[in-house]
Amino acid sequence: MDYQKLYDQSASWEAPSNIALVKYWGKLPGIQVPANPSVSLTLTEAKTKAKITVFPKKEKWIELFFEGQKMPSFVPKIEKFFDHVSSYLPWLKEVSFQLETSNSFPHSAGIASSASSMAALSCCLVELDSLLNDHSDSFTNKFYSRASFYARLGSGSACRSLFPYAASWGFGKAPGNYQLPDDQSFHNDSATPVEIHPLFQSMHDTIFVVSSKEKKVSSRAGHGLMDNNPYAKARFNHALENWSYALQWLKEGQWNHLGSLVEEEALTLHAMMMASRPGYLLMEPDTITLIHKIREFRVQTGHALYFTLDAGPNLHILYPEEERGPCFDFIQKCQREIGGTLIDDKVGLGPKRMVPS
Repeated sequence: MDYQKLYDQSASWEAPSNIALVKYWGKLPGIQVPANPSVSLTLTEAKTKAKITVFPKKEKWIELFFEGQKMPSFVPKIEKFFDHVSSYLPWLKEVSFQLETSNSFPHSAGIASSASSMAALSCCLVELDSLLNDHSDSFTNKFYSRASFYARLGSGSACRSLFPYAASWGFGKAPGNYQLPDDQSFHNDSATPVEIHPLFQSMHDTIFVVSSKEKKVSSRAGHGLMDNNPYAKARFNHALENWSYALQWLKEGQWNHLGSLVEEEALTLHAMMMASRPGYLLMEPDTITLIHKIREFRVQTGHALYFTLDAGPNLHILYPEEERGPCFDFIQKCQREIGGTLIDDKVGLGPKRMVPS
């Protein structure tokens, strides 16, 4: 194969994080195989920009710059990811790479930076593979499905960041009134776009960053601790049931039903962490304070504002566009009282190709 076609070629993409409504926590044997299905909303502003440039093969396989600085500590994770993907794209082992990445939000703080980074890198790889092999599927649904498959090999939740609005990942039986797009099915290899009501296409997600410090227990380690968690089997069955309801309510626009389920899922995720062996806690005191404030606000005003958390202390506060004014005013008031920073995000359209200037 003529690898010289790739020399000095670049691909640049940005990809968003996503926020899981039904959480994936725990793995089956294999490379990033989920123990239960999950469904997420695709975000807009919490994102990673990535550029991959290809060079002739040299001693250093991958050189990585994060926000303009060499970041050798990130390289082993990327090498492992590229090694997995090379089983499907063997040319990866025949060239060398320079990676340039940046985040719009803190990494390793529980806002799914691995999801956005692996999604962006996977889009770059699929574009370069299309260039090498003259694929005609560039930037079609097949392109994003391939990118989702590769992204999963680096970070399970990353496979859900490749599609507009919402995506599901993991095998399960969908509710009877839910219809998938043609030629798609739920499986573990990659995520699948799901149909959602217009209400959710403009949903706001204001991320309240309680702490931007690196987590004491990584998500990878947390997944591993589910292997000996005494409540794991019950959790997987519970998640499967919630996943089925979530798909139905996303399609029907049942936000109050879904919002209650989303909060339950967030607290169950952190309960699994506390019940691990050894147990650990990623929430901060201000996380608990905010949860109480959000629930009191909802009861007192009737506004449909709900929270969720990923594997960290920072809250995703979700609410519809039509309730933007009072909900965002409330969140800003909480910030003035508690401190922290806000990432004012909303549901979005997925990755974007960055055209060189």
